Amino acid sequence: MAMSNPHDRYFREVFSDPVVVQDLLRNYLPAPVLAALDLTTLDLQQESFIDEELRQHFTDMLYTVTQREGKPAQVYILFEHKSYPDRLTSFQLLRYLVRIWERMLRQGEALAPIIPLVFYHGVEAWNAPRRFADLLAAPAALNGYTPHFAYELLDLSALPEDAIKGEVVLRAVLLAFRSVLRPNVGVRLFDIVRLLSELTPERSALQYIETLLRYLVAAPSDLTVEQIRTVLEIVGKEKQTMLISPAAQQWLEEGREEGREEGRQEGQLQGKRQMLVELITYRFGAPDAALLAALDVCSLEQLSAASRIVLDANSAQAVLEALQRLTA
Repeated sequence: MAMSNPHDRYFREVFSDPVVVQDLLRNYLPAPVLAALDLTTLDLQQESFIDEELRQHFTDMLYTVTQREGKPAQVYILFEHKSYPDRLTSFQLLRYLVRIWERMLRQGEALAPIIPLVFYHGVEAWNAPRRFADLLAAPAALNGYTPHFAYELLDLSALPEDAIKGEVVLRAVLLAFRSVLRPNVGVRLFDIVRLLSELTPERSALQYIETLLRYLVAAPSDLTVEQIRTVLEIVGKEKQTMLISPAAQQWLEEGREEGREEGRQEGQLQGKRQMLVELITYRFGAPDAALLAALDVCSLEQLSAASRIVLDANSAQAVLEALQRLTA
């Protein structure tokens, strides 16, 4: 399946790893469901069941898993990357579930239960029906003729950041998906990169950080290359380590040069200023009018120097005084 959508690509790169999917299911499936499954048997299936016209909004992944009693089951993950919930999701799921069962029959297998998990990272809160039967206007007398199933929902729009669970990679990935469609991605990038920098061995951290950055740059967001460079510089200083490989550094530099060639000097200036506002907010709370005015008169070079000022200062007032000396 061709994937031009950056959300699709990042989702598949991360959740093709059964270890990450185990962590996802362990933290977000109901306890009785988990008790019935042996997650160590998860095995990714390569087939997709999404209609061509819907692939710009959905990505799907199918895992086989063994029940603890030894019988087969399936876990079907539907990733929805619309910015709004789709009321007909359960109807679409029913179509996909039937296709999976049809595949089982073609392969001579007995029909097995399928657990549908909808992964949603849009901006609006999810309000679509969770049960298929809720789509039908039918009296109780007709209930026996209605398919009855529900799906599990991981709704990142309703999940507070401090409620995100899992190991380092899963928490970083969920935070990235939760943040990418919202404003001020740059301030969240500090938390995500700090999380991934905890990974060992070091090459794992480099790999996941580079994959994350390629996703965030390709996805529609307000994140700029200048903001990325600032985050890497500051977190790298904190961790006393290199956070991206030389090849990825070159890739960022090429992106920066391309921006210059297209005459985006003003965009870089505003992006750097916004990054500093986010960093000040992250450390000291929202900046007051005097501090914002001091940032407004800084050149691009002065804003770059101001990153260190903000990192080393112990108060917003100290940042203001240092900026005033810098621009005097």
